[in-house]
Amino acid sequence: MEFKLPEIGEGTAEGEIIKWLVAVGDEVVEDTPLVEVMTDKATVEIPSPGPGVVAELLAAEGDVVDVGAVIMVFGEGESTAPAPEVEMPNRPASPPADQKTVDAARAVARAELEESDRPVWEAPSAGPGRVRATPATRRLAREKGIDLAEVEGSGRGGMVMKEDLDGRVATPAATSVDTPTPAAAEPVAPSAPVAKSVPAGAAAPPGELEERVPFRGLRRRIAARLAEAKRVIPHFTYVEECDVTEIVELRARAKAMGAQAGIKVTYLPFFIKALVEAAKRHPILNSSLDEEAGELIYKNYYNVGIATDTERGLVVPVVKNADRLSIFDLAREIDRLATDARDGRSSMDDLTGGTITITSTGNIGGVLATPIINHPEVAILGVTAIRPRPVVRDDEIVIRQMVNMAISLDHRIVDGAPGALFMRDMVALLEDPKLQVLGQP
Repeated sequence: MEFKLPEIGEGTAEGEIIKWLVAVGDEVVEDTPLVEVMTDKATVEIPSPGPGVVAELLAAEGDVVDVGAVIMVFGEGESTAPAPEVEMPNRPASPPADQKTVDAARAVARAELEESDRPVWEAPSAGPGRVRATPATRRLAREKGIDLAEVEGSGRGGMVMKEDLDGRVATPAATSVDTPTPAAAEPVAPSAPVAKSVPAGAAAPPGELEERVPFRGLRRRIAARLAEAKRVIPHFTYVEECDVTEIVELRARAKAMGAQAGIKVTYLPFFIKALVEAAKRHPILNSSLDEEAGELIYKNYYNVGIATDTERGLVVPVVKNADRLSIFDLAREIDRLATDARDGRSSMDDLTGGTITITSTGNIGGVLATPIINHPEVAILGVTAIRPRPVVRDDEIVIRQMVNMAISLDHRIVDGAPGALFMRDMVALLEDPKLQVLGQP
């Protein structure tokens, strides 16, 4: 039975195979995770629409396939694996699909099965040499170096269960010269190339100064989006400095108050508040361009993307309706979104719908940045580190808490003057936080 890549979201045309969660010969039940697929919006797990045996995988990890393309084949047969054995241990958590996404994927897959003329999900025959085991048990056996053929199964029909592996040690069949060890069979690519030092004048052993790793997954998706943004959008960046001494003092009080309620208050909520208020005064910065229709879309809602660094790469979760949230509400939502992004749990809804983006390197440092716009938005604000600096106030040199901000703009939509006026108001709102509360008369 052919299994086709279902549509994983509205308007999704293709997806990249990030990781297969099953192997040929694995028996699955309904809802067993089959494959991780990444679109330009999110990474989701596609579940099995029913029980069966994996007969063939038709796409390799890293392949980009169209929605509706056949990516795997189920053999005829019905898995007798009990549902509790579906969980796969020792596998890094991947971003869960929204329930609507999961249901839609399952419905599409089931529809494909019902339309088939082939008999499916019949009881499998365990032929000579075939070991009946769930995917979780097979993975655990590989990790422990255990040959499943040497294990007597206690499950229904002789199926090997995870508990049957308890107390067993690696068998010669699993670690022989002809059979690779688990580490050799499933190598994990390092996150970055590693170079080893070589004594002066000595020739470097082959392969030690360079290492090639696959360019795929989130890193490839980021590259494609940024390349598109730079190709399509004529960027220009406007830079301004800002005295945030009052914000620093206000944040110190808010941090202490938030700690009592278990809320982590950073500087970001204050910058988002000012960003939203300035965007209300200059709505062109909260717009987007519909190139096909030839129309500018002015958005009367304010969904602020927050660029977040993760081990997998840059992710931009979105604070929805930021204009309706208090400083503490913003702090709570920012913490949730950033934590989910770093843990790989962001939902598709969390990663879509942004109208303007903010990126901050303040916790790292920096003096100036020229961020790339998150297309199809028209503006992105970059914030660097807050540092005490000598400045002139009332003809005297004083120490103030200063920050540099840079806003990159789509010059097709925003001219220099509107961009400068936006930053002027942004600075005023930060330098006098009371203006954030008063709003615009």
